[in-house]
Amino acid sequence: MKHKFMHLHIRVPVFCMHMIMLAACNGGSKESQSKQPVVSAVRIDSPAHKKVDIPALSTEAYVSGIINRKQAIEKQLPGINAATAVRLYSSLANYMDTALAGITANEQAWLNEYVNYYDETKGMIVLPAQVQQRIHLLATAGIEPWEIGEGYTDLRTVPAFYTSLFKASLPADYNAFLQLRADEDTVLYSADAGLLIPFSMIGKRALNWEKFLDAYPNSTFVETAREQYNGYCEDYLFGTDNTPSFENISNLRSLIPENKEEYLSFVQQYGNTRTAGIVQLFLDKVTTVKTYELLRQQVRAAIAQY
Repeated sequence: MKHKFMHLHIRVPVFCMHMIMLAACNGGSKESQSKQPVVSAVRIDSPAHKKVDIPALSTEAYVSGIINRKQAIEKQLPGINAATAVRLYSSLANYMDTALAGITANEQAWLNEYVNYYDETKGMIVLPAQVQQRIHLLATAGIEPWEIGEGYTDLRTVPAFYTSLFKASLPADYNAFLQLRADEDTVLYSADAGLLIPFSMIGKRALNWEKFLDAYPNSTFVETAREQYNGYCEDYLFGTDNTPSFENISNLRSLIPENKEEYLSFVQQYGNTRTAGIVQLFLDKVTTVKTYELLRQQVRAAIAQY
């Protein structure tokens, strides 16, 4: 199963590029497995949703452009009003889309080999000096390699790229959205059609996005937040191909006991939330509907009512 979320290179930016969580173009031949819900051909954390043209610049030129833009923003932030901060953020985010795509194209040779640098005897990635120098250069601009599974490595901005720069200068919904994405992007969500975080954490992620949607119903990020929420709800209840919640989808009685226990606990703890209502619906329907397909259809319809 190819993941539907965020993290999002170009494919879609991993965070600043990558889900609306999870960077740059690899020729369109592979798809990120890290969620950071919503895969499309454009940025997901940008309200504009614009495709980008990629100038043929060197990595050094892009890095210099990023550093210069960040420094210019830092000088303007003290005492700035929220509307101006939004314009600065949008300008930087759009440039980062372009820069990450361009840098990824420039650095593709060693990115393709990155996982092969793993040293079995040392139990870690051991990089050639030339590659280490490239990674150090990228780090000065807040960019890092990010393994996404199936032998692929992308480039992305570090999770706190925007939150550490803008801090509280942006409107509340921007701050909340960017902080949620930063928190989620600290770990890889999924790879090779399997989930890499526990189901309990997925449920909490869905709850966090529910809170965002309730707090900021008119936010420019509502569409992306809703996609994030929907994706987490589905993964929480149904899992993925290699991390399913049922031992056998042809038998709804095969719901894995640990999952059922988690769902019951979630309803008990968060019973007054919309997400808990969906979980309870799932638990009710799993004993009454006849097929997995029908169960998923009915639960998916309930999720989409947000």
